[in-house]
Amino acid sequence: MKKGCCALLAALLVLLAACACAQTLPSVECFSPGLLAMSEAVASGVPMQLDASLEVGSALYARDLSVLSAMLDGTTISCVSTADSDSLRILRQGETLFSGAVTRGEDDVAVAIGEDVFRVADEQTLLAELLGDEAGAEGASAAISALSPLTGAAILERVPLESVAQWFESLEAGTALDGGFAVTQAFAVERTMSDDGTRLTRIDVTGALAREGEAPWALSGWLRQPAGRAPKDTFDLTLRQDEHNYFDLSYSSTRQSNVTRKDKAGENRVDTTLKAVGKLAGSTISTRLTVYLRNNWTADGESLTEKVVVNSTLTHEDKTPGRRMQRLNAVEASLRNAVQLTTREGDTAFSAADEVTCSVKMDSNTFLEGSAAVTLTVGGEAEPAVGPAPSSEAEPGGIREAAQQAVTELAAKLYAQLGEGTKEKIAAGLPQNE
Repeated sequence: MKKGCCALLAALLVLLAACACAQTLPSVECFSPGLLAMSEAVASGVPMQLDASLEVGSALYARDLSVLSAMLDGTTISCVSTADSDSLRILRQGETLFSGAVTRGEDDVAVAIGEDVFRVADEQTLLAELLGDEAGAEGASAAISALSPLTGAAILERVPLESVAQWFESLEAGTALDGGFAVTQAFAVERTMSDDGTRLTRIDVTGALAREGEAPWALSGWLRQPAGRAPKDTFDLTLRQDEHNYFDLSYSSTRQSNVTRKDKAGENRVDTTLKAVGKLAGSTISTRLTVYLRNNWTADGESLTEKVVVNSTLTHEDKTPGRRMQRLNAVEASLRNAVQLTTREGDTAFSAADEVTCSVKMDSNTFLEGSAAVTLTVGGEAEPAVGPAPSSEAEPGGIREAAQQAVTELAAKLYAQLGEGTKEKIAAGLPQNE
């Protein structure tokens, strides 16, 4: 009897240990454990570095992109972000063509542009200096603040309905939004819980927003987020100013998880559609966005390898008079991301590679085709982006002037690296668009 109890206890301990060490695998609840771990690390404030190289096949209807291609060949854009700083560098052939950085302190912001270091009161002041538009900077800063409750969501994962509800409830009268809009009527949220009272499954919302001097737009509708083995998130919202200005917004997103070998391999799928149909100043406008996510994964109990593909397509039709002459009557765009990463339980540093391709057509004419190779690294050490800020704030226009000078120096450094054939093309002048 005693031996049997000991054996049972030993088996229980082994089972508990196995559960404690169980590997987190993709599922309906978690599309990509690797990307989720990276997002959580970034949210904790660890350094993040993104390095990208670009290629362009078509752009702005230009007939000759050979000079642009030569400029991009061997050029890398490097961005580093920490909890209190951001920096940008453009490099080519081992030479830094441009560098800029921002470090946020308790009472001020230090800004470095090349070798020059400036001090400003806050990031809104910096935006106003760079844009030369104080009102525009204030609006952009307010819009970023309004969206901040939703920006903490992990990439490609479901945004909890409770977070969406709290965001709507945070939009009080006077809250600034994007595009010059502000809330004119605080949003009311009605919650519906699951039968067992443990989950929020639906919210109904009402509120209003407007631009200064314009009639308000009333927003009303519902959002639903069920549970299940293949849950389908949906919403149906109406944004209405009058019979000549309104939009109906509809959304659906279905998540599925298929395990082909237990704890060894499988595929996660998410199919999402967002549609907006309505009128603006009496002219019909319609937009449809589809996003297909696929995560083909393999695991060995210690490491998880994920191949995540995101295919996005956008179609937009605008029947406003004159749009066809602007080549804005019909827009078709596609974007494909192919991400590969391998992670292990307990990792504190991560790396992912992303191959990006995109295409944009305006009224069936190719406007942009290009690709990028991106490497994202999360974790490790990062050097301070900017040294101590000067004791006095920057003179009006000083930062904008320094930025313009830095761009001029970038062009000069880049030109010096180009081949003679490319320089001859520049001197001769490129063919004009037809």
